[in-house]
Amino acid sequence: MKILHISDLHFPKKLSLFSLRGKAIIGYLNYHVRRKSKHPVVLIAAMVDTIKNLEYDALVISGDLTNVSHPSEFQNAKDILKPILTNKTFLIPGNHDRYQKRAMGPNPLFEKAFEEWMGESVHPNFYLRTKRIAGKLFVGWDSNLAIPRITANGYVAKEIVEKTVGISKDPYVLVGHHPLWNPNTEVESASHRMSNRKEVVLGLQSNPPELYLHGHTHTNWVKLPGKETPFTIVNSASSTRLSDSKHECGFHLIELGKQTHYRRFIYSENKFTETNPILYEETEGVV
Repeated sequence: MKILHISDLHFPKKLSLFSLRGKAIIGYLNYHVRRKSKHPVVLIAAMVDTIKNLEYDALVISGDLTNVSHPSEFQNAKDILKPILTNKTFLIPGNHDRYQKRAMGPNPLFEKAFEEWMGESVHPNFYLRTKRIAGKLFVGWDSNLAIPRITANGYVAKEIVEKTVGISKDPYVLVGHHPLWNPNTEVESASHRMSNRKEVVLGLQSNPPELYLHGHTHTNWVKLPGKETPFTIVNSASSTRLSDSKHECGFHLIELGKQTHYRRFIYSENKFTETNPILYEETEGVV
């Protein structure tokens, strides 16, 4: 099976400051001044065109399609992704898609825009969704918190982890936004990481996923199975951000089989080209 994984798209959209509330004003100004030029339209178009021409069985998008979860941003993201949104697509929200409380219940903006590709809800009281694509079960989490302060923490309740490990005895792919492991050179700050990820990793050990796919940190890697996390963890990076000294734009195409192969694509000279994946052993980083 071939799984194409992209994340942290942060599609640009011009917004009026009068239409924003609370921390979204600061967030949008920060994006407009510091990060807008990092997500050029030509790069976004190249990503969509590249995906249209790749062979894959499932397309996973692990969140952050927007910047400050403004209503118009969701329609903008949907319009851009339209050529690759099919029954092979499975996506979850990122923290920027939950940036404001109004982007959550009772009628979450992300769900209103992308319900068709989010799979089925497993439980009425919390976010846990599944979708079977080409015979493979995909499980989605929402690890994001909409809070007033400018932080990007995540959290997954114990009940969700317990329900996840009991969903299927067959191999499954788990999709979340926040990392469960970081290389020693990419350790997240206390205001950016999933706050209870040690407990989450421990809870998954009774029936670990085949893969855990995430984004959130705008670089990429593949962490191979280890003792503490007995499953592969793949970080897509931001698939629409220009690379620099601290960020690696790109995405992965993962070929599951008797031996799993990881193909990495990066943006260079106005197109995406294949290059070597960045592989880590568990001991080269931390949960």
